[in-house]
Amino acid sequence: MNRHFKKYYFYFLARIFDAVGLHQKSVPYYAETIRFRSFFWDSQIRYAEAIVKNPKKITLQIQGGIGDFLQFLPFILKHKSYSYTVLTHFLYAEAFFKILGVNVKKYYFYTNWEDYVEIRDRLKKLPDTYVCPRTLFFKTNPFITTRKKALKKPYVIGIHMGSSKLAAGKALSPDFVLKLLALLLPTQYKIILFGTKNELKSLHIKTERRMRLAHDQNVIKNLSLVNQCDLMVASDSVFKTMASMLNIPSIVLHKDNKNPFRDRTFIEPYVKAQCMSVYKYKSLEGHEVDDALAFTMKNINALLKAS
Repeated sequence: MNRHFKKYYFYFLARIFDAVGLHQKSVPYYAETIRFRSFFWDSQIRYAEAIVKNPKKITLQIQGGIGDFLQFLPFILKHKSYSYTVLTHFLYAEAFFKILGVNVKKYYFYTNWEDYVEIRDRLKKLPDTYVCPRTLFFKTNPFITTRKKALKKPYVIGIHMGSSKLAAGKALSPDFVLKLLALLLPTQYKIILFGTKNELKSLHIKTERRMRLAHDQNVIKNLSLVNQCDLMVASDSVFKTMASMLNIPSIVLHKDNKNPFRDRTFIEPYVKAQCMSVYKYKSLEGHEVDDALAFTMKNINALLKAS
């Protein structure tokens, strides 16, 4: 049975067990459904409901990087008393969840794909342990209590060039970022430039009155600034996920390579929801920088003029 049919098979089995109140049996089948397709129909919503109704005590796994954490957060913050384990490459994961008041049972850290697979497969064998449910959009911002301001000029554009340590080649090239800033700064747009101190230092730019640098080591402080943006331009990174989950229009530039998990979890659902535009590049160097800039500026002007 191929992946396409497996998601239907497991989904309908889960629905049958749900219908007769056997939620402890529906949970593993929903977990299998989302393994084959992250956001298949209403599987994530029903999965979360089945977990809450499950009479057995279970442990939920939080896997991946900060972008994954964001999609898990709506469920986690609503159910802080549940048992959680974290499998991640993000070195500051403990501080991240501690700030949010989430008690994690155990952390597992990996530095490469092979380590991840080995630990993941080992954790799969643990009884009553399943991956945490995901959510596409935040109902409320988990990092601040204030509402997003109404759109008004001067518009604020967020730019994030970086990527995670395990995502070599995903960062936007300095050439692209510098040329984009050269086009935006003479206009009335305000800029929030996100990144690490080293990333931003490598650009060798002078800060201007209408530009803010967001490079705090506490990533939550940087993520809280996304709420101030009217639009986000970013690599395939946590900042584009934060913007998308807040329903802030985002322009995402990522390498034109095969990555089914990325596409079905962090790209396609938001493109379908019309809050994300995507440019796929080969190298983002040379003449392709100009093509990417043309795409980006066209979308910036269209999105903000339509607001």
